[in-house]
Order: sequence, then C-alpha cells, then structure tokens
Amino acid sequence: MLGIAVDPAFTTNRRIYTCYLSNAGTAIDVRVVRWRVTDDWKRAVEPLPIVTGIPVNPARQLGRHSGCRLRFHEGVLWITTGDAAIGSHPQDPQSLAGKVLRVGTDGSPAAGNMGAPFRPEIYAYGFRNPQGLAFRPSDGQAFIIEHGPNRDDEITPLQPGGNGGWDPAIPGNLAGYDESVPMTDTTAFPDALRPAWRSGSPTIAPSGGTFLTNPDWGSYTGRLAVAVLKAQHLRVHAIGADSLSDPGEIVLQDLGRLRAAVEGAKGELFVLTDEIDGEILKVKPIP
Repeated sequence: MLGIAVDPAFTTNRRIYTCYLSNAGTAIDVRVVRWRVTDDWKRAVEPLPIVTGIPVNPARQLGRHSGCRLRFHEGVLWITTGDAAIGSHPQDPQSLAGKVLRVGTDGSPAAGNMGAPFRPEIYAYGFRNPQGLAFRPSDGQAFIIEHGPNRDDEITPLQPGGNGGWDPAIPGNLAGYDESVPMTDTTAFPDALRPAWRSGSPTIAPSGGTFLTNPDWGSYTGRLAVAVLKAQHLRVHAIGADSLSDPGEIVLQDLGRLRAAVEGAKGELFVLTDEIDGEILKVKPIP
C-alpha cells in the first residue's frame, strides 16, 4: 500500500482512493483503485481500478521506486509514479513510470495533460521517485518531493508538459539503470524543470509534505513541511526564488522514519511514522 486520498465530495459519495502493488491483473502492477466506505465505517467496498499498469521492476517483481502519492486539487486526482528502477521509463512517453499523472475520479485523463505521443494520463515526466506532492495555497502551484540516487533529493515546481530531467537509460540495454547521471540533467535537457530545493550529498530521503496554512504557525505559515525517512526528521522550507540557498529547518526529530505530513482541518499537522510499530503523530502550533 502506497498512497491514499479522500474524495472532495466524500460526505455525499463516501469514496476514497488507494494506490498499491497488485497481482489482480495479468501481470503484477501498481494501480489506483476507487472504493466506497460503508456507513458504519467498518469496510471499504465496491473496488474499481481506475488506473492500472503502472510498472514494477520485472527482475524483482515488486514496487521498487513506485512513488504513488495521491492528492486531489481542484477536483482532479494527481498521482506521482516512480521509475521502477528501469532506465528507459522516465523519458518514455508510453510508460506510466517516472511521471505525474492527472485523472478524473473515474480514471479518465484530465484536461490540460500532455498530448501525443504521450499517454493521455501524463501531465509531466522525467522523474526518479517522487513520494511527495503538495499545492501552495497562495497560487495553487504544484510541487513534487523526490528521492535522488546518492545525492540531490529535490523539491520541484511542476509545469504542464514539464520534464524533470532524469534519464538513467543505458543505450542498447532496456533494463539498464545508470544512477550516476545528474538528477536534473540540464545539459541533456536544457528546458528541464529546475528544482526549488535540493539536498546535495548525502540524500535524506524526503517523502510526503504539505504547506502550512494555519496563522498560528507564525513564521512557518506558508512554508512546506516535509516528512523525512532516512534522516528521520520533519523539516520546513520557505519555497521561493532563493530557496535553493535555504537549507530548511528541522522542527522534529528522534521519532524514527517519517513518511507523510498532512495538515488537518483545524490547522494541526498529522505525521505518519514509517516503523514496524507505526504511529500517527498530531502536532499543534504554539501561537
């Protein structure tokens, strides 16, 4: 199980969406499935796959680099996908791997996605393993939070049709995977999307994030809160024109691996730990 999102109209349709590794089809894939939560809150029923065929690594038959953060924005379901550790996927217009997808609640391609030769679900491409997706409240700008290989985790603003600049393909070897190439290769792709922040070396493995909107957060209001796996902390970033030089600020640590951060309806922050005995932490601002 990778990602989950609640339908904006949940109060009337009781729908949720999950993304997970599946063996239900003719081949193992990663897929997005729509469900209805029963009135007694005890079951999710009526599963309907709306996006299927997101690749997995064929050698390992599992979801290495699956990404699959699900978020709704303006009624559209956004889906991040990892490259499945196959070098040709990120730049392949017919592969759903290494992409950002946008679909309706029935899986139909959203208006404004890329056109041919790209598959109609694809909004942007050329990514390694984006595990975070957040929308800046001030202008609705979408950002992905992405794992680098051994350097340069990145936070990147998205644009329709944008290329993230990741291309680990090895010529003549379709299954090859050269992780020594730049995370954002502006030599090979001069128009590649520029990151707003990068970790440098070593990586910290950032995952899910959210923008803070509650005024009680004070100077953190408007900043991006990011849960971090390998370095095991929660950090906040002021995302702006000079954010590449902003190292960010660690605000929580010593709580293990942190997988996701989601702002609640009252402005509190819910942080999910990624441990065997996992927890959901509730973090409140101090006015």
